[in-house]
Amino acid sequence: MASVHESLHLLLFFLSLSTCCLPSISTTYKTTTLAPSTSKPHRLVSKLIHYNSIHHPRYNPNETAKDQMKLDIKHSITRLTYLKARIEGSLVSNNDYRSSLSPSLTGRTILANLSIGQPPVPQLLIMDTASYIFWTMCTPCTSCIQYPGQIFDPSKSSTYSPSCREPCYFDNCKCNLTNQRTYSIRYADKSFSSGTVGSDVIVFETGDEGITRVNKIDFGCAHNVIYNSDQGYNGVLGLGLNSGRLSLATQIGEGANLEGYTTHFEVHYGLNYVTMEGISVGEKSLDIDPSTFEIKKNGTGGVIIDTGSTFSYFVDDVYKLLYNEIQNLFQGSLQQARVPKFPWMLCYFGSITYTPKVTKHPWNLIGFPAVTFQFAGGADLVLDSLSFFQQMGDHVFCMTISPISEIGIDVSVIGLFAQQSYNVGYDQGNGLIYFQRIDCELLSS
Repeated sequence: MASVHESLHLLLFFLSLSTCCLPSISTTYKTTTLAPSTSKPHRLVSKLIHYNSIHHPRYNPNETAKDQMKLDIKHSITRLTYLKARIEGSLVSNNDYRSSLSPSLTGRTILANLSIGQPPVPQLLIMDTASYIFWTMCTPCTSCIQYPGQIFDPSKSSTYSPSCREPCYFDNCKCNLTNQRTYSIRYADKSFSSGTVGSDVIVFETGDEGITRVNKIDFGCAHNVIYNSDQGYNGVLGLGLNSGRLSLATQIGEGANLEGYTTHFEVHYGLNYVTMEGISVGEKSLDIDPSTFEIKKNGTGGVIIDTGSTFSYFVDDVYKLLYNEIQNLFQGSLQQARVPKFPWMLCYFGSITYTPKVTKHPWNLIGFPAVTFQFAGGADLVLDSLSFFQQMGDHVFCMTISPISEIGIDVSVIGLFAQQSYNVGYDQGNGLIYFQRIDCELLSS
């Protein structure tokens, strides 16, 4: 498998997202709302750019494994802060600003490459599975001066048309005096985008070096943009699943081939909740009361499956059981390492895989028993050592699970590392998630 810094990750549409290497995960969406505007009922495949790729605008060649892990932790904490605000805002009032808040644009962004219009204009967009508006910068844009890329000009596209369809489903949307639909969206880091809504051809480069066009896709033409981070992209590829929103997933989500073991999911506060039943380490099942993972009567608790958080987080009782079991497994064979900035993390001296350069602590995790997350319906996520641990440097690796008490949130979260090496399919119409083990080398070849 290619290194993280070299790999371009894949985006499979109808709608399936693959981000191989780190994290090695594919996500597929299937809805029952709108049919795709194309005569070819096949999945669309396009490349994603991972935040550690040399092709990412923020790629830092001097970034170490320790730096990467610190940023992953920081990004995960930011993500969980957003989830907390969203849940609490929804519980307080449906009109509370926190309930409609979209995730932060600051942090470990994965980018998607596509083109809009005729002639097609390349756009580099943040891939966001938790927000519901697909938008890109458009002229005229008074706040897009510093962006170095090519900004889409709707007046120069022969296939562009303004959109003012009713009813208007997404937040802060209305039709103005010139019969154009407008939108606005704000993000957790106080970034902001607003403009008009239009329809045009979207062009994807497919995984087999071909081209696929999808006609009449609605998107936001941003004329006012505020980024509270370094700019390096044109906009946001919103892939949220809420029906009727200005999301690409909603518009072209039909026709996905979903395979694997299934479990039901429910959407609360715009987030995907699953029924988790247990955790096992090797052949040993941890002594966890299944009610620990249930949503409480006051709306807190439960388990969210999420691609925005790199790490996974569990209630403290579950975390302690897992922590103690791993400690027992390594007792006498590995020396525990302390990370002062993250004292709750379980870390050891050594290497996840065999590394000849590591001479001080040459032990590695080949043969480590799999850790399995078990869900209702018989579906499992099986975490091998590369998913359960992350290398923090040449001599230290750490568990990718943390306690929720460190974040102050009342919900458990299954993050991106736990979903590595899986195609995760979402059948929105039937409320099912599919887990299918995949070989990411085949996807990236």
